[in-house]
Amino acid sequence: MSTAKYTSTTYNSREVRIIEADPEAVAVEKISGTVMNSGKYGVNGTFFNNSNDFLGIAVNRGTGIGGNATFNAYGQKRRGTFYSYQKEIGNFRVQEVANVQKLSDYPTFPNTNYFAIGGLNLYANLSIDKTEFYRRLDVDEGAASVNDVINKSTNGTYSDPSLRARTAIGINSAGKIVLAVFKSETPWGMREFMRSKNCYQAAYLDGGGSSQMRYKSGSTSGTFDPTGVARPVYSMVTVNPTSWT
Repeated sequence: MSTAKYTSTTYNSREVRIIEADPEAVAVEKISGTVMNSGKYGVNGTFFNNSNDFLGIAVNRGTGIGGNATFNAYGQKRRGTFYSYQKEIGNFRVQEVANVQKLSDYPTFPNTNYFAIGGLNLYANLSIDKTEFYRRLDVDEGAASVNDVINKSTNGTYSDPSLRARTAIGINSAGKIVLAVFKSETPWGMREFMRSKNCYQAAYLDGGGSSQMRYKSGSTSGTFDPTGVARPVYSMVTVNPTSWT
């Protein structure tokens, strides 16, 4: 039996919507349009060019959901990827963010029943300052090619980029996967929020017009599209629990 819970809150006086779910209720799926019209619950997934050309890892039960979905940036960037799998020895669930170029860079074999979704590492497990955080995104993950992530001056100083809608996935100390959609936040603000939710591993998924959520609250379904763009996103982190609490 698995459960999920939806909540709404504010952080830095800005709106955040959250789904917390048991890992066994979470998967990665390909969709044909927006999260809001998918008929599924969850949030948007990874970066993409078009409906069958993914720029980030999007894998369910070990299989890519579409074109190039077993690579981050066609295998050219080593980026934060959230893995969730059932460990064969000991039969327990493991969630971890690893910086990889391709799915097989992270040694999940012979473990089973796993999903993986690519983005950027939020380094929630590390005690680092804002400058080091952005340096890692820039130098280690090549995040300058992602909209509104890196803001670097001519003298090499990092600062927050502009506020925008963003999406994150993490695992907290209670063993729940946390999915968060921010109406308007910076990458550093996202990281700090996920840490405040006791997430020790977290990744930044696609953002801007792609940030979307569909949730269930009581007996009512709802949606959150912070930008109002209703952009087709093609990959989704879905939540399908036995019950919503």
